[in-house]
Amino acid sequence: MIPSRLVHRLGLLALSLLLPALLVGLMAAWFLALTTLSHHDRSLVWVQGAPAQLAALREAVLEHPVFPEGDFAPGGYADHRPADCAAYDVAVGFSRLREYELSAAKATLDQLVRSAGVRVCEAHVYLFNDLPSPLDPTAWNDSLVTLLLALLLPTGSLLIAYWGFGLALALPSPWHLPRPLLRTLGVGVAGAIGGLAAIEVFGRLLHLAWPGTSVGNDAISGLGPDPLSLTVILLVGVYTPFLEEMAFRAWLIPVAERAIGLWPACALSMFAFAAIHLPSAGPELLGTLMLGAVFAAVYALTRSLPACLIAHGGYNVLALGLHVATVG
Repeated sequence: MIPSRLVHRLGLLALSLLLPALLVGLMAAWFLALTTLSHHDRSLVWVQGAPAQLAALREAVLEHPVFPEGDFAPGGYADHRPADCAAYDVAVGFSRLREYELSAAKATLDQLVRSAGVRVCEAHVYLFNDLPSPLDPTAWNDSLVTLLLALLLPTGSLLIAYWGFGLALALPSPWHLPRPLLRTLGVGVAGAIGGLAAIEVFGRLLHLAWPGTSVGNDAISGLGPDPLSLTVILLVGVYTPFLEEMAFRAWLIPVAERAIGLWPACALSMFAFAAIHLPSAGPELLGTLMLGAVFAAVYALTRSLPACLIAHGGYNVLALGLHVATVG
């Protein structure tokens, strides 16, 4: 028979990976949902007319049997209204359109407008990817806002799981500061600077040994036309570090520590953190392992989620600023 002590340790190790697995699953599900929903287009025209005409048009559009997602919005979509349509204040259209439906939707709108007898602006507008896609860098600011809002539910789920299981395991609050405040903040800042320095030194050495390779964060180069916008800073400097540090440091390490000890738990955290960044390979994966080791060490020295947030968020913002300065 398997000793009960071993079973208990294996159970704790499995439990320590619960929140990281939950985080990966929730993020993947919501990202897939968001990108799937974003691939819908909208067809719009702007009209004006008598109240009776507009009421008839509104009924025809909102109750259309073929295009159920009708829009009738007085003063709507002002940001997209062409200058030639300034005098036309009612936006009428169909949304949630696939690409092959666009021409049919335009023809249907034209027919409904003529039947209602309203005056129509000649400009016809298509809004592609009506819900901004986080994969579309041309609408990056809007898509980041959408992404941040859409992730509220998975964030709430992670927090509920953390506190629910944390109470059962008698874990301390992640906001507890068992070390002196200045020391805690100092270790966090040192972690951010040390992580950036380690990546830079390692990257230069690697480039000398194998020209053309690097350990830079490729994701930074895809942060749209304004990588220093507020939404980007919030995403890479606050939101993402909060979720990852809560799951991989504030949860994983103290739970796994009960089974295998502090530093083996830190090593597990490091490898689990690198695993979620797959399919990074080679130098990129080595860089992620280094960062995971730095952030785990910050937690081990401070036992503080805020220190880890400073280290992780600070590293991301510093790396972002360095990238912008280098490219710019």
